[in-house]
Amino acid sequence: MKRVFPLLLLLLLSAAATGRAQTVIDLKRGGGVRAKTLDDYKIEHKTPRELAIDSLAYNDCLTRAFNELHRDSLHLAEAYFERALKLRPEAVGNGVIRHNLGRIAMARGNLRGAIGTFTDLLRNEPDNYDVRLDRAKAYLELGNAQGAADDCNVLLARAEGDGQKKELLFLRGAARFQMHLYADARRDLEQVLLIDADNGNAIVLLALAYERDGQPNEAVNRLNLLLQAHPDNADALLARAGVEARLGQDAAARADYDAVLRLTPGAADVYVDRARVLIRLGLKGAARKDLDTARGMGVPAVSLQHLYRLTK
Repeated sequence: MKRVFPLLLLLLLSAAATGRAQTVIDLKRGGGVRAKTLDDYKIEHKTPRELAIDSLAYNDCLTRAFNELHRDSLHLAEAYFERALKLRPEAVGNGVIRHNLGRIAMARGNLRGAIGTFTDLLRNEPDNYDVRLDRAKAYLELGNAQGAADDCNVLLARAEGDGQKKELLFLRGAARFQMHLYADARRDLEQVLLIDADNGNAIVLLALAYERDGQPNEAVNRLNLLLQAHPDNADALLARAGVEARLGQDAAARADYDAVLRLTPGAADVYVDRARVLIRLGLKGAARKDLDTARGMGVPAVSLQHLYRLTK
């Protein structure tokens, strides 16, 4: 997870409480604008000493939350962040807390929750680069490629430096790939490679875009060049194996799947992919062994039934 800069932590720890209006934003999932409760009025009528104690507790929660983030203890970090928000719901730096809560949700796979948090933040801070970037990533992972591309377009209009442009072009290229806009995806990925010629992720995705756009031989050529320089690039090997299998080059695909599994022996799906190739090569016993391995790794038996039938 991306860490919060020390300057932002300083902002949170030093932010002063502000005056309160007559409604309260409920920060919990599904929350919205609600009327004040008795607890809200209790907060407003605290004495200076009570407010000072709350401030110390708020600072302590933040320190503990960021420490837990560094330890990758998301559950504890989330608990401390939420406690801080309850202690001082209108502190100046609370947007950073909410941003990190969105990132925690994203890391846990709660993409819709993360997107909701990021969208709420962007209503008040539409120019917040990091929040919009995180929303683009969450959109892409959720499968909302258009949302990801739209956020990338906004950010590219004001991107500064090659680092930002490279990341945004790759994300937009991936989104356009999802939308089957392969020519547009290739243009974005080629621009990434103009900035960083050895970007393996961009080369692999570019090769797959060539294949999907009806140029499988160009895809293999691109992957060959990458693997000449980086023979242990498992992503490139897996991509090449897939292209070879779809071209009917089963012996070459089998060799690449073998190499992938030597590098990543815990990849259950790769055992299934290799089993398909082994069946076509007539190696039914070896295929059954791969399917058994995949089952042992948690692949549902029902999804393998048709392949098992082909091994008889």
